[in-house]
Amino acid sequence: MKPVNEQFAEMQKKTLESLEPMQNMNAVAAEAFERIARKNYDLMGDLVEYAVAQVKTPANTTNPQEVYEQRMSETKAFAEKVNARAAEYVALAGELGEMAKSKAPAASAEKATSKSK
Repeated sequence: MKPVNEQFAEMQKKTLESLEPMQNMNAVAAEAFERIARKNYDLMGDLVEYAVAQVKTPANTTNPQEVYEQRMSETKAFAEKVNARAAEYVALAGELGEMAKSKAPAASAEKATSKSK
């Protein structure tokens, strides 16, 4: 029978080994959160710029057609920005998926190696 100190040391080692895959995925999750939050921040900035531009457009001008055309132009520009942001989100999702896949095999291999011991 092993001394208690050795048993505790072995238990601590196995516990740390079992937590390692979760720590790897936690790093992926933290990076994913940061990158998505920054994309959301950029998109909200675009939304604020659009809203401010719409509010600043004079509503009581003598030429309503001019106001309409200006607002349509601003709306079209905003829609183009949103479409570009959507493409950025799609690309980001692909990158994060690849990152998660690259971490998952390492975690699985570590788990399989520790099970065989």
